[in-house]
Amino acid sequence: MSTWLSEFLKRPVTAEPWSHAGKHQVYCLIDNVRQPRVLEQLYQLTGVSHIEQVFQGTAFAELNEVSPLWLHLDVQSPALSEVARLCQARRSGVLLTSSTDPSKALQHARRLLQMHSPTHGAALARFYDPAFWSALALTTAGPFLFGPWDSVYTPPAHPDDRMWRVWEQAEVVSEVSYDAGYPLHLPDSTLPAADEIRWWYWVRAYQAETAGSLADEQLPRVLANLRLLVEHGVDEGRHLGPLLPHLSQCLLKEHPRLMEVLRSELPAFEKIQRLEI
Repeated sequence: MSTWLSEFLKRPVTAEPWSHAGKHQVYCLIDNVRQPRVLEQLYQLTGVSHIEQVFQGTAFAELNEVSPLWLHLDVQSPALSEVARLCQARRSGVLLTSSTDPSKALQHARRLLQMHSPTHGAALARFYDPAFWSALALTTAGPFLFGPWDSVYTPPAHPDDRMWRVWEQAEVVSEVSYDAGYPLHLPDSTLPAADEIRWWYWVRAYQAETAGSLADEQLPRVLANLRLLVEHGVDEGRHLGPLLPHLSQCLLKEHPRLMEVLRSELPAFEKIQRLEI
């Protein structure tokens, strides 16, 4: 198992992140693309205030229609559990706490929209994706990722698992030094770590739907096989899902007959039919 996935699985967890807020404010960042009707649902809730488009007032303002949303939540409101459900569905968002002024907490979200990676250069960063946030927290050193936020909580992969992973600010950064730290420059390890954690979310979510079971120790083989399948054109969930129960049994790359099928020009559904694992 990779260091990143191993560290991810070891993170502390909590069933109700808002119960740890104390006097801190609770916020949510939610993906308006992965949850296309989220605004309609939010306006039906009480206890949700100051819904903001994160792209507003930034270099990405022209993309406001697909902007992630910033919610200021009443910690006593029953709406919190519904917002948490929306975050969890389709890996759509994160919860966070901050003791700073609400406008400064939002400003930090806008700072994080642009990051610099060795592969892609300057790019729009979906840091509110739970898998990507987890990778950022695991691979980037220093206090600039959290800024004025105290804690970030990433949701579990499926409703039966109520445990949110906890990511806490280790070092407070002074406001005067903020400008020097952005855009964040990502190490080479961030994107591979994010890819691995995204696969973990997919595997665990699919298993929950099919009542399957894989031990964490089986994940490295399963993830290696999933990547190999994607490389050879088997990249849709409807094709990968039926194979999932078998992918822990062997490494596909070690079986010439299976590799011959994968390297063929057959469409994905025929490859699946011929893969007798």
